[in-house]
Amino acid sequence: MIERLAVVLGADDLSGVLARDVRVRLVNISGSGCLVETSAQVEPGTIGVLRVFVDGEEFADDIRVARVQRVHGASAAWHVGAEFLWTTYPGSRSLRRIASRLQRETAQHAVSIEFGTRRPM
Repeated sequence: MIERLAVVLGADDLSGVLARDVRVRLVNISGSGCLVETSAQVEPGTIGVLRVFVDGEEFADDIRVARVQRVHGASAAWHVGAEFLWTTYPGSRSLRRIASRLQRETAQHAVSIEFGTRRPM
């Protein structure tokens, strides 16, 4: 890990990533993506990690924001449509693997979600 970091830091084309955490509410989810609601505006094309905590277990996947729409009648609410990115094979903690379970559970009770964003360069 340290050797890899040294290689990255020594590169001529070094770039950086700005990250922020955005709290969201899961509205809908499928095997290919999800719809979340947030009070923070997120730009289309933003890449991030969506983490969902259900019954003390964390599930996560990389996502790309495909669309953003302001919620009418709300003072500061946005619907964010995101697609799952196939950056890794969906493991046992992948949101894609538990999408149908989450569809049922979000209808019954709230789940805790964190969405860390990374703006594309």
